[in-house]
Amino acid sequence: TLQNADGLLAMPGSGRRLSLALGWRVGGEDALPGLVDKGSYVVDEVSASGPPDQITITARSADLARGYRRRRTRSWTDTTLGSVLGQIASDHGGSARVESALANRPIIAIEQEGKSDMAFVRDLGRRYDAVATWKGGVLLFLPAGGGASASGTPLGSAVITRQHGNQWTFTSADRDTSDGVQAQWHDAEAGRRRTVSVGSSRNRRRLPRVYATQDEARQAAEAALSRDARSAWKFSYALAVADPELQPEMRVTLQGWNSTIGGIAWSVDSVETSYGPGGLTQRIELEGAAQ
Repeated sequence: TLQNADGLLAMPGSGRRLSLALGWRVGGEDALPGLVDKGSYVVDEVSASGPPDQITITARSADLARGYRRRRTRSWTDTTLGSVLGQIASDHGGSARVESALANRPIIAIEQEGKSDMAFVRDLGRRYDAVATWKGGVLLFLPAGGGASASGTPLGSAVITRQHGNQWTFTSADRDTSDGVQAQWHDAEAGRRRTVSVGSSRNRRRLPRVYATQDEARQAAEAALSRDARSAWKFSYALAVADPELQPEMRVTLQGWNSTIGGIAWSVDSVETSYGPGGLTQRIELEGAAQ
């Protein structure tokens, strides 16, 4: 939402491409981060209201064509995760960059039934405990909490202190977090269900779904165990001054809190940036990073 009391802002038409950069145009020895490119977006909807006069723009990433949200049905057999993602990206005029270990994961059979490519890729991310995002026409598919790009290059890190903000919340769910996961799969030849287990047996939970193959069941169990490990620690923080360089999966060190909080290896789960009377502010959500 943009303030337009002086009427100088023109209303962009639907389908118009906009570029977004966040930050400050400042200098000096203690300069805040300058403008950071946040990509291009295509306008979906524009509305105006007042008083005070303002324009509200709803836009989607320019990398995501409308067809990315269209439901479709198709299937793949005897392939790899990298090939599946590569085909999906190609269908939308892009390419896929998948972390090597994930790219080589074998897929015996998988079906996309009545789902959009967006929903299907999101499901794949949950199944393999990965983060999927488009950037510059490239579909990136990376291990969640890994702190690196698809090429293996670290995303960088940040140090955040108590002086950076005010409201914060730390949550520890150690006692409720499972340290083992079971997943069932249907053995067609034997005509019975079988179970695969990963992690410890002390506090093991069972996934509700029954998988088609042993490999699918093991992948689901490993992904669930990894998510459980990260969900043991959560940290939410309201930054008084936004850092536009913060992005999901970046590693973060917290300083100025107690030794429990400061001793955890954190990674960024989500970043919400707002611009208002208080300037450019942020709320970040952190989770315990993969070890």
